[in-house]
Amino acid sequence: MDIRRLGRAWPWVMALLVCAPMLAWGYVLSYDMVFVPRLDVTRPDVWGLGSAMPRAVPSDAVVAVLNLVVPGWLLQKLVLVGVFVVAGAGAMRMLERFGPGAQLAGTTWFVWNPYVAERLVIGHWPLLVAYAAMPWVVVACLRVRGGEPVRWWRWVLPLAATALTPASGVIGVVLALSVCGWRRCGRVLFVGLVLNLPWIVAGFAHPAVGRSDPAGVGAFALQPEAGLGRLGAALSLGGIWNVEVVPASRDLVTATVFCLILWAVMGLGAVAAWRRPRRRTLLLALAPAAGVGLTIALLGAFVPDLLEWIVGTLPGGGLLRDGARYLALVAPLQAVLVAAGVGALAERVRQRSARWSLLAVAILLPVLAMPDLAWGAAGRLQPVSYPDEWAQARTAIAESDVDGDIVALPFSAFRAPGWNHGRVVLDPAGRYFSRETVVNDDLVVSGEAIAGEDERAEAVGEALGSSDPASGLRDEGIGLVVVELDAPGADDLGELLEDLDPVYTGDDLAVYAVPD
Repeated sequence: MDIRRLGRAWPWVMALLVCAPMLAWGYVLSYDMVFVPRLDVTRPDVWGLGSAMPRAVPSDAVVAVLNLVVPGWLLQKLVLVGVFVVAGAGAMRMLERFGPGAQLAGTTWFVWNPYVAERLVIGHWPLLVAYAAMPWVVVACLRVRGGEPVRWWRWVLPLAATALTPASGVIGVVLALSVCGWRRCGRVLFVGLVLNLPWIVAGFAHPAVGRSDPAGVGAFALQPEAGLGRLGAALSLGGIWNVEVVPASRDLVTATVFCLILWAVMGLGAVAAWRRPRRRTLLLALAPAAGVGLTIALLGAFVPDLLEWIVGTLPGGGLLRDGARYLALVAPLQAVLVAAGVGALAERVRQRSARWSLLAVAILLPVLAMPDLAWGAAGRLQPVSYPDEWAQARTAIAESDVDGDIVALPFSAFRAPGWNHGRVVLDPAGRYFSRETVVNDDLVVSGEAIAGEDERAEAVGEALGSSDPASGLRDEGIGLVVVELDAPGADDLGELLEDLDPVYTGDDLAVYAVPD
């Protein structure tokens, strides 16, 4: 097979290896990844105008607009497959100055690594969309750096794809500035700020102004993986705070050996690339962004006091709480180093068959070292269907003439419903219904409670704990209560529900109206 033709097909192969089981009918619901049949475009919180911190701005708005023509189940599948295909194709373009075999090896590492695996399982799909756009940002901004003419859409569109959430928007702007260089970054900086205005404006209009509970710093600190400590986890693009989403293969000795081999190849690649002016330019363009990403990722683990002050004091400081997200900025440089290192090794092998064997091993080694990213993260990501009761409840809510918003009970952020095979997911009620829905944004990580930033959710929680919760809910503008009867804690709501008026009652889901 022509290796160049293989290069065009390889991103599709990796996409199908991961996403094949997710293409079945239904929705993949995992932690923060919640797609619904139709996200209502008229909901204020979709546009960042609700009381909650606008972490999903403008990604929710983009989904809501696309849902006008594309159903949620299809949109999710297009996004998940597209992430792998676009990331792989972009990496191939970014690495085109290397030989085809080395190009494929660097592309494999860029697509098939712990960062992608962990963020996929935890459901950070907008962050993965930004990750897929990053090589295209690099390709376009390299031309800007060199003073070459470049059509505006070649760098504006991928930069816009990074601006779906606050953290990913910061990642996109930092990468673009790093690659363009300070002498030519003015236009890119201006456009980057404009593209990120939706979440910037919404965030500064929020009472918390992007600040977070400092107690979250320790809970969200980068974790050790592969037996190589926190720094080793970061340098291998892992270390997510939620150890439940880490691939099981990362605990094996093979992961440790693979990381050591990986770093040796990268070291060789750094030396080899530095000796060639064009490749040295690429290193110099990507190194500042990688340094920023690695520094932010390690703040919570090595200087937590500083990060606690930043998170709790500075506007927008909460963006740095989950510092491991910013390891995305390290990935382009590592892909270049892998390609350069593999290319340098291949040049030293004179026998043709041995050279091809070396390249084949280099291309497949990331997949073999972490096989549990394949097949929907080893079966962890399987589509499910919402029970019919959810659609019936949505209809009942749409037809109800009761004024006010919705609160979802039991009042906790996450669920593990039986119809989702017991997998943990952010409460789908927050997005499923046509009205703004108040959900609890407090988190419990490793037994430690981390306060949320939604003042209205806090007030609703206080109303629920008062002597007259129904009256308190009405005072907070709540008109309807959705109760997920199969969730832990639902049995404790009997006294409250006696004061409410039934609107819809199913086996696992019920809707009540709060009387005036």
